[in-house]
Amino acid sequence: MYAIISPVQVFPSTAAVLYINNVTVQPGASASYQWWLQTEERGNLTTGGLSLAGAAYAAWGSDDEYLYRYSAEALGLTITEIVRDVAPVAEAVATPDLPPVAQDVAPVVVAEAPAAGGTND
Repeated sequence: MYAIISPVQVFPSTAAVLYINNVTVQPGASASYQWWLQTEERGNLTTGGLSLAGAAYAAWGSDDEYLYRYSAEALGLTITEIVRDVAPVAEAVATPDLPPVAQDVAPVVVAEAPAAGGTND
């Protein structure tokens, strides 16, 4: 996952992507992580760290999109799009009932091929 942001000047180029990694969690208490500002081609320009504690940690839940929105606000960035690396998992679809398999079908017998170099007498 990464976020496309409104371009900002970061020497020596322009940042167009916010990327987060190295998330460390203290369950039930806090989390810290590293953010990167990257070029449109995903080249690293600058990095830093942020932490979540208290209400911010509790609001995180299980959706990492929150980390991007929290980071953008802390860094004064504007997110234009969140890009997920994988497609969301589709909801389970009920399988239609299939007719039972017939039990009186004769088995199919497959003849063995003759051994290599042998004859078929």
